[in-house]
Amino acid sequence: MSDAQKSIRKKERSTRLAIWMAARSSRNRTFLDRMCRKMIVKATAVDPAKDFMRDEFVDNDQGFDPDELDRYQRGEKVIASQ
Repeated sequence: MSDAQKSIRKKERSTRLAIWMAARSSRNRTFLDRMCRKMIVKATAVDPAKDFMRDEFVDNDQGFDPDELDRYQRGEKVIASQ
């Protein structure tokens, strides 16, 4: 067996294992199901410092209050003195 074939078989086994783990983790009935879920969550978690999708407005709780959002959606102009 050549190195390319070994590499392909290794990728196939890891893919089968990942699919099996995803199926087990979605059941969440037994201890093994919960362990699979924890491993998948740990493997797919993104480090907050490296997460390019983070939004500073959301993290710092800056944004529209409900009244501002309602006025914006109705198309009202914001008065600068408020």
